[in-house]
Amino acid sequence: MRIYFIRHGEAESSYENDFTRNLTTAGRIKLHKTFAAFAKFFSKLEDYKIYSSPLNRAKQTAEILSEYLKKDFGIKEYLATGPLNQILDDFEPNSNYILVGHEPLISNWIRELTNENVIVSRGSIHLVELDLEKRKGRLLKITI
Repeated sequence: MRIYFIRHGEAESSYENDFTRNLTTAGRIKLHKTFAAFAKFFSKLEDYKIYSSPLNRAKQTAEILSEYLKKDFGIKEYLATGPLNQILDDFEPNSNYILVGHEPLISNWIRELTNENVIVSRGSIHLVELDLEKRKGRLLKITI
């Protein structure tokens, strides 16, 4: 099983309501470039599901990704709250996943699964190959 962890793109800096922060124009432009390249690479993987955090900036990131992959996405509350076991319990063994979420959750999940520390910048994509039964994986490099 493969899990692609994607951090949302650059968002507004206003912290009045973290839930409703939107992507900036620059953030959207960068995501379009990244996801256009990713879609060419990713088209080889057949069975996958896309899930996003319910926060605006993550949903907007997933919307852009969905345009390029031509696939709908779902919303998972746990992608905004962080319990890795809940995420893994929700997975089907023969599927692959793209999860759009936030920091520091993504770097924490990757560390829990792979024992590797990673820097997760806005709009970045990290791939973990996971043995779901053992709940352990290895971090694979993506070059886009």
